[in-house]
Amino acid sequence: MRKARAGRPSPANFRRRNPGELTLGYSLVAPILIVMALVIAVPIVDAVWTSFQNQRVIGSEADFVGFATYIKILQDASFWDALGRSGIWLLLNLIIQTILAFSTALLLQRPGLWSRLAQVWVMLPWVIPTVAVTIVWQWMLNSNYGVIYRALEDLGLSLGSPFSDPGVVLFTIILVNSWHWFPLSAVVIYGALTTVPHEVMEAAKIDGANSWQTFISVVLPIMHPILFALGLVGSLWSFNVLDSIYLITEGGPAEATTTMPVYVYNTAFGAFRSSEAAAASVLTVLILVIAALAFVRFARPKED
Repeated sequence: MRKARAGRPSPANFRRRNPGELTLGYSLVAPILIVMALVIAVPIVDAVWTSFQNQRVIGSEADFVGFATYIKILQDASFWDALGRSGIWLLLNLIIQTILAFSTALLLQRPGLWSRLAQVWVMLPWVIPTVAVTIVWQWMLNSNYGVIYRALEDLGLSLGSPFSDPGVVLFTIILVNSWHWFPLSAVVIYGALTTVPHEVMEAAKIDGANSWQTFISVVLPIMHPILFALGLVGSLWSFNVLDSIYLITEGGPAEATTTMPVYVYNTAFGAFRSSEAAAASVLTVLILVIAALAFVRFARPKED
């Protein structure tokens, strides 16, 4: 390994040889790093400070109460229910979007006219605004005049009340959200599949591996770094989805779709308890950080 890199300067030698270039590089990226730090740090510090107060309406006067707000949130059953729904939301979205994305990416790899056309229209759900997506799906699944609802009813499948039944409404919105966002993952996975060397695939065939064995033993290990990054970013992104849920049900019926983002939003702007919303936000961030560290610890690609 050292011989292969003998002609390239090591990072230590590069710093010693090019102090001017190193300073110039840091100077060029410093402004954007400072802006990003302020944009990220200021809201976090403000949320933490607000969580130690008893503020009702945002911006109003409040007293410092220490951890009393956190204790109140931790004793709130709605907080834990919302956290549990967010877990279900995250897991099902991850499973459904992964299946749809992988299936689409594998289909796009097949040569032919339909595959070339699909490379264009498969992105349509992703580029449609979320507001339009929610309205269209509410129309299509409406129990009185919905196209999909009527079609399934003609086939003998009754959906009941997909947006008003507390037992199924969360799963319905998960399907809508997965349909909206899976194209992004499909394109990333399709791009990753194109990086698999053709020679490696041919070697697996010569060794007698079938398609499934080739996919599990050859393709997945090569794609692991990309899938790892996609899984980490996609999970955090999916957990924080608010617009799709709020535009369809606003967290109802009977809090059946009140995930953590909806719980925080309703607490801050519906119940006007901004300090409790801030405390719930801080707790959510801590939970996500722990989950992300665990994901990195157990799922990150192993170095050769």
